[in-house]
Amino acid sequence: MSNVAALFIGIVLLGFAGLFGRRGRRQHRRRALVTETPTTEIRTLDDEGLVELKGVVDAEETFRSPIRDEESVLSVWEIEEWDESGTTDMWETRATGIYAAPFVLSDETGDVRVDLETRVTGEDGGHTDIELGAVDLDRLLSSGVSVDNVLCSLEDFSVETTVPPDAEPPDHIADFVRGESGVSEQTDSITNIIDVGTAHGERRYYEGTIEPGREVYLLGTAEAASDATYPLGPDDVVVTAPDSGDGSAIVSDRSEDELVSELGAYRFAYAAAAVIGLGGVALLAVGIGLV
Repeated sequence: MSNVAALFIGIVLLGFAGLFGRRGRRQHRRRALVTETPTTEIRTLDDEGLVELKGVVDAEETFRSPIRDEESVLSVWEIEEWDESGTTDMWETRATGIYAAPFVLSDETGDVRVDLETRVTGEDGGHTDIELGAVDLDRLLSSGVSVDNVLCSLEDFSVETTVPPDAEPPDHIADFVRGESGVSEQTDSITNIIDVGTAHGERRYYEGTIEPGREVYLLGTAEAASDATYPLGPDDVVVTAPDSGDGSAIVSDRSEDELVSELGAYRFAYAAAAVIGLGGVALLAVGIGLV
């Protein structure tokens, strides 16, 4: 291997190490928030700030989820497309979103309003896909779907529909794609006459939903509502996602113990970052002539 090649590969490896490190750090921070934040009984909500709640979802207003077409208060979805136009063949994320209607969370002591808002990240959202052969490392390490500062970790998040290139998706999905500005039109085929296996442009649509009656775990920020009276009580606050900073909102239909276990994947991200980083440093040393 020439010095120039070693230098180039070393830089690339260090870039990947940085990506794994950042993903690991984000998951580590989220896990710490879950384990270190005590569960609050809803009737005791009397201040603003980070809260951990557990309860049952209730809602007067629902919507039809874009992919499953189910009555929901929250839908988390992701669209991937098979891309053979570059140097590697891989599933690339085209868009990720969380559709959320305001709902009420109730436990045995009271209820509180929750409003996580709708959030969508398209192709220009800065997402970097990391795959190793057929293994989607992003999905393996993510513990759910993140958009902005919101993580949704649902037990049933799976491929609901696969659409070959040059084919029409179901009508409700076609309407969704046309109506959502963050989702681009599906890519046409380029080599499908000779394609074997997955065809360039094939799409798969993932979705998980939360409907009324579901028990959920919620980590969020309690804020005084616009019509709040003081001193604050559960009726005076709304639980939201933080606008900025290191805080995260987490909604999950898993138990807290299961969620903590899922978020423990940060250890694998750290390990991958360390191994890849060491390889990158070694190749840089070769590239600049130190060894």
